[in-house]
Amino acid sequence: MSEKMAQDANYNPYAGVQPATPATAPAAAPARPKTVETAFWLLIAAAALVLIRIPVGIAAVNTEKHKEEVGSIFGTANIPWWTSEEISSYVWSGVSTAIILTAIALLSRMGFGWPRIVLILVVISTALNTRVQFFASVVTVYPAAWVTLVSVLLSLAATVLLFLTPSNHYFKSMGQYRKGKKSVQA
Repeated sequence: MSEKMAQDANYNPYAGVQPATPATAPAAAPARPKTVETAFWLLIAAAALVLIRIPVGIAAVNTEKHKEEVGSIFGTANIPWWTSEEISSYVWSGVSTAIILTAIALLSRMGFGWPRIVLILVVISTALNTRVQFFASVVTVYPAAWVTLVSVLLSLAATVLLFLTPSNHYFKSMGQYRKGKKSVQA
């Protein structure tokens, strides 16, 4: 019987072959630091505030005091057009900013570092928008401007957290982890 096994081994191309082991097993993903986790929740809160700003802004635009101020500046014939333009601006800017902030929060949480640069641009543009809301030619300071200001402050705090040393190490480690994972799969 041992002679039969020896003959079978000679004809079996897989006899004696050991299963291949990967060169390097992928290491566990780096632990997410509290700075990134906190920044994630701050950005989600900022996105929620930007969405809350929409009905707050619409309510402020529809007040009689605002319509009187717009009428005194642009003429009463332009009140409906101006009001609809302001409402449209609140809706589109609020929805797009909320989507961008949420995407930045998710990508940062996943370990991508590049969204931090986009976040800086979003914070700057939103801060400029807040400045315009506070110092517009219309005298009324809308409650929406205060909501926007709080959103900007939350986004600014998240930006600072995402550039701290633990966050930087996390983003670098995640980049190396993804590269290592790709090389093992290849």
